[in-house]
Amino acid sequence: MTFTVPLSRLIHDFSLEEVYLPRDSEQILIRSADVNRPGLFFAGFHDFFDNQRLQMIGKTETGFLGTLPEAQRLENYDLFFKERPPAVIVTRGLAIGQDMMDAAMRYQVPLLRTGEGTSSFMAGLIGTLNVELAPRVTRHGVFVEVYGEGLLLLGESGVGKSETAIELIKRGHRLIADDAVEIRRVSNRTLV
Repeated sequence: MTFTVPLSRLIHDFSLEEVYLPRDSEQILIRSADVNRPGLFFAGFHDFFDNQRLQMIGKTETGFLGTLPEAQRLENYDLFFKERPPAVIVTRGLAIGQDMMDAAMRYQVPLLRTGEGTSSFMAGLIGTLNVELAPRVTRHGVFVEVYGEGLLLLGESGVGKSETAIELIKRGHRLIADDAVEIRRVSNRTLV
């Protein structure tokens, strides 16, 4: 099963500036937890480009594009936005030139901006996407925290899962979920 997150949630959670949105951001669904910096794409290497990833344009990409003759820069923007990534996010509050804006509008690609640095923004975004898009399963049971560790009580209805949890809570432990527990695999080593 594939999960999605609406672009509107990322805009809200990360306080992104909406520079250009071709349609309601609630309808734009992000499907990949991976993100990309398209420096190699701008340099002419287009193999392996994944247009399902959110694209980050930072100081390095902007600096490189600024060294190109205008015709080459326009062609790069055209080829890049023609791939129709789900959204392009410009970091560090960098200026967005009319060339980039025109290409985004031509191909109906959302264009957003953040004042955060590229690396720190990407780290937070990837962490959020890993949780939101993680494979998950729901189990009938009770989940409690006991001495800082998660304890999932499973069993047939009526065997005493809730009563056991109540006794643990009375002893100072914490109830996390009762009846339906959703477990997400956010990495190869971490379940949430």
